[in-house]
Amino acid sequence: MAFLLLTHFLFFTEDINGPEVQELILSGLQYAYIEEFDSARVRFEEIIERYPNNPAGYFFKAALLQLQMMDECQFNRESEYLDLIKKTKRRARAILEKENNLWAEFYLGSAYAYQAVYEGYKRNYFTTFKLGVKGGRIMENIIKEDSSFYDAYLVAGTYEYFWARASRYLPILKLVGGNAEEAIRKIHIAAERSFYCGPTARNSLAFIYGEEGKYDTAFAYIDSLLKDYPSSRTFLWNKAYLKFNKKSYQDALEIYKRLYDIYEKPEDKNYANLAQCKLYIGKCLYRLNDKSGARSALKRVIGYKKYSKKYPQIKEYCREAYGLLSRIF
Repeated sequence: MAFLLLTHFLFFTEDINGPEVQELILSGLQYAYIEEFDSARVRFEEIIERYPNNPAGYFFKAALLQLQMMDECQFNRESEYLDLIKKTKRRARAILEKENNLWAEFYLGSAYAYQAVYEGYKRNYFTTFKLGVKGGRIMENIIKEDSSFYDAYLVAGTYEYFWARASRYLPILKLVGGNAEEAIRKIHIAAERSFYCGPTARNSLAFIYGEEGKYDTAFAYIDSLLKDYPSSRTFLWNKAYLKFNKKSYQDALEIYKRLYDIYEKPEDKNYANLAQCKLYIGKCLYRLNDKSGARSALKRVIGYKKYSKKYPQIKEYCREAYGLLSRIF
């Protein structure tokens, strides 16, 4: 009888986080953090090929594609991205129809959460809110069922933090609940104990502590990430953002110059990132009272306007540049 019960358990329990899957995911993530997209994609596609019913490969390939589109300032692969998100949800639900599987729930909640971030990047804020609530609640339910499932804490904490901030700064929404301190505690747990989410959680903590005005803590996190991944553009952008918000304009200026040099090197240039770097170089120089340098940088931003058909973001950067130029005499 015991043997039959064990056989029944093994038959219905889907091991979607086995050692082989773990190894491929962790390897792919190391490449993703330094924007080596092709190398990361190979690992995630191998999961899909070897384990086609496992939502993990589809989710991480989708998350990688999302990072790549944001890095390249292009949404030209959106249909592929949304298809991967759909496949992640479908395979996770197929497992959950057979059994209670926390890893399947994790990938279902992660699919909603990452799609929420993507929609937010496109400024579809209502969709972001709706998807974020779904993802956050799924992760909260995972934690209630198993408090040691540490990978669920990042999305759960992030969801709770932004809910708390919306309650604090947007009273018109009449939101109740949400505890910022508890949210940050959850993200700390993810940063320290999660299997897959550690660097992403540290990056989130850097952003959140910056929003809370605790810059020393924010820089400790972002600097630790850049020490581990010195060639990461993603983490470098976040450090520039933090320095600018802290009004450390000389430091921010040096980082934006470094980013500009990175994006200037390839033959196939990303003009949206070049324009954004020049805009912030101009902003920093303006605040450092170098009006001549600021004027020169802002004119370069406007010079990128001819690429705005491919990179619509450039129009907004040009509007900001024109506005700041009008204040420089």
